[in-house]
Amino acid sequence: MKKVVLTLVVLALAATMALAEQWLDTDVEGLIESAPSKEDYPDASAVFLKIQETAEVAEDGSVVTMRNKLIRILTLRGRERYSNQSFLFNEELSALSLVKGVTVTKMGRVKEVEEDAINDVTPAFLKGASMYANVLEKVISFQAVGSGATMELQLRENHDPAVDGSYSGIEYMGAEDPVFTASFTIRYPEGAKAPSSVGYTGSLDTTTTIAKAAELGEIVYSVSSVPALIEEEYMPPATELYPTVIYSSYTSWDQPAAFFAGEFFPHVETGGEIASRAAELTRGLSSNEDKTRALFLDVATEVRNVHMPLGIGGYAPNDAEQVLENKYADTRDKAVLLTSMLRAAGIDAFPALVAGSPDARFTESVPTLKQFTRILVAIPDGGSYGFLDPFMDDVSYGFVRWGRGNTALVVRDDGSSELVRIPSFRASENHARKSMVIAMDSDGNADVRASCELTGYFDRKARRDLKDATPSEAQKLFDTAANVVSTGASDADHSHSDLTNLTEPVTVLQNIEAEGFAVRQGDMMIVRLPPFPHSFASTGLYPSLAERRYAFEFPCEFGSDIVLDLSLPDGYEVTWLPEDVTLITPDAVFKLTCESYEDQRTVVWTRSITINERSISVDSYGEFKENYDTLSSPKNRLILLKKI
Repeated sequence: MKKVVLTLVVLALAATMALAEQWLDTDVEGLIESAPSKEDYPDASAVFLKIQETAEVAEDGSVVTMRNKLIRILTLRGRERYSNQSFLFNEELSALSLVKGVTVTKMGRVKEVEEDAINDVTPAFLKGASMYANVLEKVISFQAVGSGATMELQLRENHDPAVDGSYSGIEYMGAEDPVFTASFTIRYPEGAKAPSSVGYTGSLDTTTTIAKAAELGEIVYSVSSVPALIEEEYMPPATELYPTVIYSSYTSWDQPAAFFAGEFFPHVETGGEIASRAAELTRGLSSNEDKTRALFLDVATEVRNVHMPLGIGGYAPNDAEQVLENKYADTRDKAVLLTSMLRAAGIDAFPALVAGSPDARFTESVPTLKQFTRILVAIPDGGSYGFLDPFMDDVSYGFVRWGRGNTALVVRDDGSSELVRIPSFRASENHARKSMVIAMDSDGNADVRASCELTGYFDRKARRDLKDATPSEAQKLFDTAANVVSTGASDADHSHSDLTNLTEPVTVLQNIEAEGFAVRQGDMMIVRLPPFPHSFASTGLYPSLAERRYAFEFPCEFGSDIVLDLSLPDGYEVTWLPEDVTLITPDAVFKLTCESYEDQRTVVWTRSITINERSISVDSYGEFKENYDTLSSPKNRLILLKKI
């Protein structure tokens, strides 16, 4: 029986090799035959036996990109993760085709991807946005993908030449599971100048190296033994961890800026409906600041956001009037509409391209628009710029979430440009000021008045939770909050600021009736101070892991302060209070104080957390976690009372 199975495997592998049009110097048969088993990689769901990608540039600037993957599936999770492959493409700019898709089963049978298992569909994020119908998602479903099977995928994408003949890209050479070897090859026309390029090893493993080999007309980057991307709470994005290659035929930032200017500014319009709308919104306003606010709020809140990554739809927006009419827009279209509206009102404005994630890696030595994922609007301000993000429809006016800590490319009409650093957040820009006034009776029950004022990140969290909630959904949220204070507590009443008003920060007030707030034991009463009841007033992140592979990342730099004012019940006095704590590191400041005022029969407990660096490095994490744990210790929320 073993001889029969072996024969089937050999025949299947021979067929696989014969059809492998795109593989270069690769023994696919040998890789499959020697592939590891689950026992070899007990923590992996699959292993990538080889990733091989090639970008071939023609004389006219057209590019053929070939992507080959050979994946050994080890577990059911591996099948769920990889059996359906999906790829975005723009059918007006490129053609994406499956060259080969087969599964070699554990028994050696070859199962080709069937024709009806290859589908071009509208991506979920573009539902109801027919203006972007040129962007599609190719979904390829592999059959017979079980433990021990090997998937072979070969894709080919033909890119039309760019208007200026340029080419560039960013390639990631890692995966969620281990990668044996990966390579990326750039082939450019004979006699042409080699593109600027750089390779980063990423942060997956300090022993992973990325090797560069160059000869006339070709650059090859390769890596080997890339470890799996192990999921870890509050970790950096995968794009910052994978081995990465960035390349570009541009030699200076003026060139991609000139290309972008040619794509963007022909669609800026300041007459017609744009002029009428701008005049209507700014009527009676005298200052540019007031006009800017009015125009921004209209674009941000009245035009629906379409979350399509910059570049996949090209760089040319639709005409500003069309965007105004359609009332939905991606980052290009929101930027062109806001730029047009501001200019119609006599206010200078320019597009500014930024990377989406905070503190994303930016490589100034390789000029390419591929490093940017969204467009802000830059307004000149005394030799510098103020920035607005028209996607921010759920936070107080002026808040810029994406792009902080990154470099922006500000592009002018004539194609000139400027690289401008957008500072990281100051902790004070994202602040949660919270208070709880607690009036206790001698039975241990309490009336609690919880209130907060939120800015920046916390403002946005609260609006997202509350702004569009139905009355029943909102009531459930406040009932849940009451139960945070004590089991069986109930919402007496609640209120909040006008969440549709983006010119004011969010404030929330709740009165809670907390029966059984404290526990009586003989002559003693045990009071455990509760956390603030609303999750939107905190980040919700806690450093629970003892050790980390990757940095611990908060969403932003922030400050969080809470004051609990506890009125003592009649007949009781304080016998024990938490000790004051002050812990200071370059990353964070933690403070706790607790004071008793006998004449006023009150205890005032305060806690302050200030995070000055959103990313806590692996080296700093141990001290950071120790300080966080010290501040959060249950004894620091415990107050003991005794009968007088």
